[in-house]
Amino acid sequence: MNDIEIIELLRKKLSIPIGRHLYGLLGSYPALERFTKELKKATYEDNLQFPLPISVSSSILNQFSDEEFHRIVTDEAKRPEPTRKSIEDEFNAFVRRTLVSNKLVVYTDLELLFAYGVDLNSFRTLATDDKRIILLLPGVRKGGVIYLYPEYQKKFPTQKEIILPSNLIAEDHLWELKS
Repeated sequence: MNDIEIIELLRKKLSIPIGRHLYGLLGSYPALERFTKELKKATYEDNLQFPLPISVSSSILNQFSDEEFHRIVTDEAKRPEPTRKSIEDEFNAFVRRTLVSNKLVVYTDLELLFAYGVDLNSFRTLATDDKRIILLLPGVRKGGVIYLYPEYQKKFPTQKEIILPSNLIAEDHLWELKS
């Protein structure tokens, strides 16, 4: 499918008033950037413009003061769990904050979440009925598995592969962009 066909499918799915509304787009960084440009030109229900993507990693990091961030990073080597918990708590609060004032949110740059093993269920549980979420994910589908950040894996083949949880996004709500 090309970008326009995927946008048309998104429009149809977004027009359904009830149900789970978590969608994912897979592709290379250049393909995701190209798709974002097409999405900016498009509208969905009631001629609303698709929103600009929000960087999850940057938004979370910006919530910490310089002093607090320095303390978290300094303590991380000794006590990694509080760092992960701080990031997860801020992630959950961030998703709730952005959905309060927006019917549809497009999220990008989720690297921080995967680096710290943050539970992504907030996306799934909060994307219902009148709240919709689109995730832009650098990744590829191989068989029934979604591998994220494949370029990272090529550079660092000894690192553990990053796999999208299989129950996060419904199969018919996940599309792979052409490169």
